[in-house]
Formats: sequence, C-alpha cells, structure tokens
Amino acid sequence: MPLVNKLCCWLAAAQAAAVIGLETAIFVYVLRNIDGVFNSWSSDKGIAIYFLLLVIAAMYGVFLLVGGVMNGDTIQIIGFCAFNLFAMSLGIFRFFQIKEWLFYKFKDAVFYQIRSQMIASVCVMAGVSVGFGAMSYFWYTEFGWEIYKRVGADMKIRRMYINYRALVLLLKMDFFVFVGFAVTYIILILKTNDPEFGITVAFVPMTLTVLTLAFWALRKESVGTMWVFVFLLCGSTAYFVFKCARMYDPKQEAKFSKQRPMMTYYTVVSLVVIAATLQQAVTCLANFGYGLKERIEITRGKRSDMEQIQDYYVNAAGDRRMNLEG
Repeated sequence: MPLVNKLCCWLAAAQAAAVIGLETAIFVYVLRNIDGVFNSWSSDKGIAIYFLLLVIAAMYGVFLLVGGVMNGDTIQIIGFCAFNLFAMSLGIFRFFQIKEWLFYKFKDAVFYQIRSQMIASVCVMAGVSVGFGAMSYFWYTEFGWEIYKRVGADMKIRRMYINYRALVLLLKMDFFVFVGFAVTYIILILKTNDPEFGITVAFVPMTLTVLTLAFWALRKESVGTMWVFVFLLCGSTAYFVFKCARMYDPKQEAKFSKQRPMMTYYTVVSLVVIAATLQQAVTCLANFGYGLKERIEITRGKRSDMEQIQDYYVNAAGDRRMNLEG
C-alpha cells in the first residue's frame, strides 16, 4: 500500500479515536454531574442516543475509508467524505438540542463545561472531511488505473462498473441510516406498549436481510431478486413518509415535541438515501446481462474464458487483444 494511503487510513483512525474520546468525556461528565438524567422516557435519553450514533459513525467511517483505500474504490472514499459530513451534522444538531435540554431541565453550568468538547468533536469531523474532499482528486487519478485493470478500456463496461460500485456504497450507507433511524426512534419516541414498537424492532433484522439479498442480487445479476429489492425500497419510502407525517400529527405532540427537529432531519436524510439507492438499483438492473459480471469474475480469477467475452478478440498472430471500441 502506498505511503499516502497508509497515512489516510491512520488519519481516519485518529479522527475516530478523537471523536470517541471527546464523546466519552461528554457522556461521562453528564452522568456524573446530573442526577436522574434518564428518568424521562424520551427527551432525557437524547444525550445517550447522540453519543451512541456519533461513536458508531466514527467507527463506521473508518470501515468505509479503509475499505475504499484497500480496494482502490474512489467512489467509496468520496462516500466516506459525505458520510463524515452527515455525522458532523448530527453533532451540530446535538449541540443545540443538548443546550436546550440542559437549560430547560437541569444546570446550564454543565452545558458550559461540555460546550468546548462538543464543538471540538464537530470541528474534527469538519476538518477531516475538508481534507479528504480535497484529496479526492488525487485518488481519482491514482485509482483510475485500478478500474482499467479490473474492467478494461471499454467505456460502456466502465460506466456499468461505476454504477455497480455506487450501489454497493449506497447499500452500506442504507444500513447505517436505516438501523440508526430505527434505534433512535425506539429509544427516544416509542414505549414498549406502543403498537409501532414491535414493527420498528423487527425493522432492524429485516433491513439487514434485505440489504444482504440486494448485494447478492447485484453480484449475481439476479433480476427477480433485484426487482423485489426495488419494490421494497418503494415500500420503505412510504414507511418514512408516514413516519414524517406522524411527527407533525397534533395527537402525537407529547411524543415528538422535544425530538421533532432531529427526527425530521434523520427522516429526510433517509428518504434522500432511499431515492439515490432506488435510482442506482434501477440503473444496475438495466445493466444486467451486458458482460459486467463476467468481467468482474475474470478479474477475481473465477473465469478464464476471456475469448468468450465480446470485448476481446484474437488477432492474426493468435494473441488475445482488448477491443477499445464502445
């Protein structure tokens, strides 16, 4: 691995360590200085769910970046930058919501003690996002050769491969966003006797199963399974729209009064990710059967019949050559 790639991985790990350290310090300080912090079912648990989301996001970001660097996947590295910005936005929401919560119910002195750590956590993520965003051009030129080695010079195959990698990235994003939404909704909003409680709990393993099937369908170019995934995405869109509408139902005011801004934002992000995933899933579905799967299998050493692929031909000397047209 080139030195610059190793430095990038270490930088992502350092960001995760800094964010986790700051978030742990904030959480421990609040626990030690506020009695009965978790007495309320919903609003008082906000600091715990923010801590959980930001810590997991920091570790998940390392997974995305290291995977992108190791696989020479520029799209996943750019995805890490976008994911980092999303985590940073959660940190900004946390700052204002925790401020309101502490000023309203507890000690404003506690807020002033943890304010610098909350700002530092956001600044670390912002700085790393800007740095990696600026380096994306370097990765684009560095890993362009990797795409060529994997799928060749055929521009049609290259475009299909880019769509393929984009959908893989979105499936990884879907997992964090969907599960994060479900866990946040369960902890902050629902009670065990709510009719939605069981459905929302079941949403977590269902999400994992559906995303795994979608990844398998993409790898194997299973048309039927991918269509099922597309329909389930449409159903997910309806689910999140229903959740968003429910947040503004006057009858649900008691549940959502303290958490409405953050939950609305998370719902909108979920809908954006679903829309992007749906668009890429349909695009990849349209690309099935045009040689991408066979090309990837050749790269992985699973096939040796290169002469059977349309973009390779045998010249007069009997050597295999790649067709540059397309």
